[in-house]
Amino acid sequence: MSEQSSERWETHLQAAARAFPYPPTPDMAGAVTRRLSIRGARPAAPHPRWAWAAIAIAFIVIGLLAVPQVRATVVEFLRVGVVRIFLTQPTPAATRLPGGQTGTPPLVSVLDLVGETTLADAEVRFGSPIRLPTYPSDLGPPDRVFFQDMGGPMIVLAWLDRERPERARLSLHLLSPEVFAEKIRPQIVQETTVHDARALWTEGPHLLQFRRGNATFYDNRRLVQGNTLIWTDGGLTYRLETDLPLAEAVRIAESLR
Repeated sequence: MSEQSSERWETHLQAAARAFPYPPTPDMAGAVTRRLSIRGARPAAPHPRWAWAAIAIAFIVIGLLAVPQVRATVVEFLRVGVVRIFLTQPTPAATRLPGGQTGTPPLVSVLDLVGETTLADAEVRFGSPIRLPTYPSDLGPPDRVFFQDMGGPMIVLAWLDRERPERARLSLHLLSPEVFAEKIRPQIVQETTVHDARALWTEGPHLLQFRRGNATFYDNRRLVQGNTLIWTDGGLTYRLETDLPLAEAVRIAESLR
C-alpha cells in the first residue's frame, strides 16, 4: 500500500473512532485488586458493554470497506499466477515512463510483437509442450507465434481474423513462473473459474507491462483493447485475449490439449 493510501485509510479510521460513542471506562484497578485477592479464581467473562463495543467497531470497519474509495485503497490489486491486476493507479515507480508522457507509446496490436518464430522452435525454446485450444472447432493451429524473454520465457500465439487479417481473432499467452506481468486498471474485473480453479476476467482497454525485479520493460508495454481471461495450470500462467464473451473464453481455456 502506498504512503498516500495509508494516510487516507488512517484518516478514515480516526474519523470513525471520534464519532463512535464509547462506553464509560470501568474501574480496572479495583477489579484487578479483587481478582488478585481470590486465589484460584477463574478469569471473569468479558463485560457485555465491551463485547458490544467490539461488535460495533467491527461494523464500523465493515461499513468503511463498503465505501468504494476505501475498499479500493485496501485492495489495490488482484493476482493470478504471475499477473497482477491493479484496481487503482499504482505508485509512480510502477508506471513511470521514460520522458514522462512523451515516452515511447505502447504497442496497440499483439501482431506488432518482436520475436516471431515457428511453433516447433517456440516449443523447444520454451522447454515444454505447448497446449493448443481445440475450441472453436475451426480454429486450427496459430497463424503467428512469438517467443520473448521477459526475465523468463513467454510464448504468444495469435489466430488471425479471416475477414480482417491485419487483426488477431484471439491470442493466447503462456507465461513461465519467472515472468512478472502487470495490468493497469481494466474497466471491469470479475472472478470466475477455469476447470474449477480461480481465474480472473477483465474487460475494457488497459495497459499491460512486464517487470524484472524493480525494472519495467517499457518497450514491451502494450495497450490491450479486448477482453482477457487469466488462469493458471501446471505451473504456467495463461492469458487469453479475445472479443468473445466470458462463457466462450472459458470454453476455449478449458479446451486446451
